[in-house]
Parts: sequence; C-alpha cells; structure tokens
Amino acid sequence: MKNLLPGIALALAMLMAGCAKDELIVVPDNIVPPDPTVSDLPRQVIMENYINKLYISVLGRKPSSAELATGLTILQQNDLSMADREQLVEIILSSNEYYARAYDLARIELLNGLDTAQITQDIFIYNLLLQDTATYGPYFPAIKAEIARLEALQDVPVDFPSGQINMIGVHRRCVDNAYYDDINMGTENFVVSMFQNFLLRYPTQTELAEASKIVDGFTGTLFYQIGENKADFLTIFFASSGYFEGQVRNLFQRYLFKDATSEQMSSLSAMYQSNSDYKALQKTILSMDEFVGLKN
Repeated sequence: MKNLLPGIALALAMLMAGCAKDELIVVPDNIVPPDPTVSDLPRQVIMENYINKLYISVLGRKPSSAELATGLTILQQNDLSMADREQLVEIILSSNEYYARAYDLARIELLNGLDTAQITQDIFIYNLLLQDTATYGPYFPAIKAEIARLEALQDVPVDFPSGQINMIGVHRRCVDNAYYDDINMGTENFVVSMFQNFLLRYPTQTELAEASKIVDGFTGTLFYQIGENKADFLTIFFASSGYFEGQVRNLFQRYLFKDATSEQMSSLSAMYQSNSDYKALQKTILSMDEFVGLKN
C-alpha cells in the first residue's frame, strides 16, 4: 500500500496541472437563466416603445414625431429614471386630450357611447314641457330634477378638466341619469350593473337586497352605511373600499393585462381612497418597470 502512494500523488498533480486557470471548460447545456429585471432591447428602443405604449394606452393613439422626440429627450435626462417617467406621464395626463379621452371611455363603458348631442336635445325637450303648466304642472319637480341631472352630465367635459369634479364625479354623473337607468332597467339591474361595472363582481344576496331598498327610497344598510334614497346609495357606493379596489383592478387589466398582486392592490387602493387622485394612481402604474418594459 505504501508503494502506491507516490503514484497516486503523481496522478493528482498531473490532473491539477491539466486544469490551468486560463483553460476554458465547457459544460454541456449550461445556459445562463434569464434575468427578469434586464431587457435585451437597446435602451433607445425601450424608450421609444414606452412612449408609444403611453400614448396608445392613455390617449388611444400613437405619439406624433414631435411628441416622440420630446418624450425621448425627457427619458434620456437620467436614463429612464423614475423621475423621468413621471415627468413624461404628467405631461400626457395634463393635456386636454386626456380629459376628453377619459370621459369618452366612461361614456362608452357606462352609457353605450351616448352622443352628447342627445343630451342637449333632451334638455331642450324637458324645458319645453315646463312651458305647459296645464298638462305637466304636477310633474314640474320631477322634470326639473331630470334637467339638473342631464345638465350635470352635459357639463362633465368642462367640469372635469377644470377640477370641479374628479374621476369619481365623472363616474357618478355617468350613472345618475335617465340613460343609465334605461340601459339597466329596474332597481335590481341597476344595482347589479353598479357592482359589475365598478367592483368587477356580482353583489351578494344581502348587498343586492339592502342596496335595492335604498335605491327604492327605503332605509337600508350597505357597506356598514345607512341610506334611504338613490343619492345616498351613490354616495355610499363611491366611498366604499370596493370601488377603489375595482379601479386599481380595472387599470391593471387595461394597462398590463393582468391582475394586481395582493400587495399592489392593498397599497394602491389605500392610496387612491385616501387622496381620491385618479391621475396619481394612473401615474404610479404607468411608471412601473413592468409597463416600461424593463421586466419580462
């Protein structure tokens, strides 16, 4: 056994000498796993794609050559930093086109693309009825109330950009009118549509029963709040945590085609509920690495 030791030592020395530090050893099928935080695309292409996505997602169109150039200038300031992204998003969200587009989407989703000329025509007709005291005198309070609702809807394109109402106000005016009532005829259909459009779910039996009582003018309890008329229902509904969660879910589906994670849902819905700033919510999502294209 002792005579074998020198031979073994010599063999080991030869093996170690054959594995010099500068020798490349190839291991079959040894592929580096992808890094989800790094994109293979050139930085310029990532920026251009991001700008195009922003304009298409928010305004429904591609950017002009000038807008693309401006966007690149902004994003190249600090190599696509978060501050750069937020600056670009803010420019888009501050445009008059943004407000018009946001209202258009609401009209399409909630009012089947209602033509604004129809609102003007119906206001004119209702005002004509107010001239006929003999026939419509007893109905004047109801007619005037309907005119007020229509005028509020008609004024959205002015009140929204001026800051008199926010996106919550836009949503409320879009559902508080005869057109939405006609699309969703009956109290239960109205309540169900509200849950499906804004909370993205069907109401429970208890929620449906209590909400229906409130809308019909009876005392009911919804989301731990007491109401006794349709106006109360809308106030309770648009202040509920479910509404703000639904808006986060809606924007994730619109911009990222996926659901928010539990952590994202919790933090973003809490933020939106605390500040009622829809544009801040949009900016946060539109500035995320995933939307930019920095993650697969």
